Amino acid sequence: LFCVFIKTNAIVLNRISYSETSLICRLFTQDEGKVTILAKGALRPKKPIGALLEPTNHIQIEYYYKSSRDIQILKQANFINDYSLIRNNYNSIIISLLIVEMIDRVTQNNNINSIIYRLGWRVLNQLNNQSDNKWSLLLFFMYQLSLRIGFMPNLTNCSICNSSLKYATVNKVNGELICHHCHTGNQNEIINLSYLQQISSSHLDSLFNSNSSTLDILNSIILMENFFSFHIDNFYKIKSLVMVKSILVNKLK
Repeated sequence: LFCVFIKTNAIVLNRISYSETSLICRLFTQDEGKVTILAKGALRPKKPIGALLEPTNHIQIEYYYKSSRDIQILKQANFINDYSLIRNNYNSIIISLLIVEMIDRVTQNNNINSIIYRLGWRVLNQLNNQSDNKWSLLLFFMYQLSLRIGFMPNLTNCSICNSSLKYATVNKVNGELICHHCHTGNQNEIINLSYLQQISSSHLDSLFNSNSSTLDILNSIILMENFFSFHIDNFYKIKSLVMVKSILVNKLK
């Protein structure tokens, strides 16, 4: 089988050490979807490529593709954006890791989705440039990602009685939002939807600086988590999501 040389842009999702000097990385690429690459010698002191392959980095890669193998061989990589300002703020670091971990969890290998790729790097760009707006950016990403993978939460009308939603929860039976009138004791907690509704009608370039309470932000994240968890197996096990919720819970104390 012949090797094909591929050049594309990518977001680094994850990496693990392989031997003493090499890395295996999962990348979400613009043109090939999610791929796994082996970066030989990336951890050697005289090779700067290890720094490029940190999760959340936006890079251009060149690699050799062969259909008979699951792990492709990296030739070289260059920075598009290393998001250095994100790395100056602990909360922004955790949010950026959540963004790439969610992309990793909801996408399949070699399944091309240029819209999710663009959503990912554009939100990371904004997080790098507007760290004061980080919670709005995170929720914007979570909501838009749910649309791009086809789940499309209806934030305006109850899925049972069709009444307008101001407060809602995720129905554990069908994974859709329901109002407080249709809520039963075995459902998730009812939350105020106003913050999420504002996010859903906003454009990334004109997101408002949130003056919502920490509790509203936390509840909105939990609602989106419950929504994703109904549709995606093991979504609740995302480590950085646990850390994000912990940050907000600590702010409430």
